[in-house]
Amino acid sequence: MKVKQPWSAVLVVSALGFTACAPANETGPQRDPAAYQIAPADVFKSVPEVGDIGMWMITKSLENATWLGESLGGRTLREPINVIVLDRAAKTPEEATSRLLDAMEKAGYGPKNMHSDGYFGWINGRLYTQQPANGKGLAFSDAPWYRSNNHGRMFGPAKVAGGFVFTGAFSREDFKLLPKPRHTYNSFVTTREDLAEQLTAKTSFKRAGYVDLKNMLDTAAETTANHDGKAVLLVAEQ
Repeated sequence: MKVKQPWSAVLVVSALGFTACAPANETGPQRDPAAYQIAPADVFKSVPEVGDIGMWMITKSLENATWLGESLGGRTLREPINVIVLDRAAKTPEEATSRLLDAMEKAGYGPKNMHSDGYFGWINGRLYTQQPANGKGLAFSDAPWYRSNNHGRMFGPAKVAGGFVFTGAFSREDFKLLPKPRHTYNSFVTTREDLAEQLTAKTSFKRAGYVDLKNMLDTAAETTANHDGKAVLLVAEQ
């Protein structure tokens, strides 16, 4: 007689394997962020009220992120910045961070574990570490790691004349158990739109439009899949 394995046991075994494999696809050792020099082609200049923005999420090895080495049709999948948040009400970096974390919780995107971390975003001449904070395997997500989920990270806060700015890289991923536990890419646009809808409906951060960062890739070697090159702009006035 075949004994059915409880799903709880399957998830425990999966978690053990997944913990080992997910961050392992990061390329290279951690490098000093102070040494980073962004390529001019990777900067979108003069976003109104924001300034200059790096167009890609950056790994701990200070390389443009490639969705944990995911390949689509033999092409490398690059991870674009697709969210910009402007907080006009925050008075300090600490307040801006607290308000962002609170808004993400209210939107159903609270920090969840079993994700890779250690990422950066570039705004106005410098790198900013990710939120949720590094070192704990956390990402903002709307579901547990063992289900399909919308997830991502924010970078900042960067002080600008009108408040504080964060940029973000968000995508939808699926969980595959076999042949080994792993996350696989699903969509960039789906998550960008869902996050904007949830924040607009449930928080003081409201969708104000889109910024065409022109970070869509479709070459023989690289792709951004269904990303259309645009970042959604969310603004909080209070």
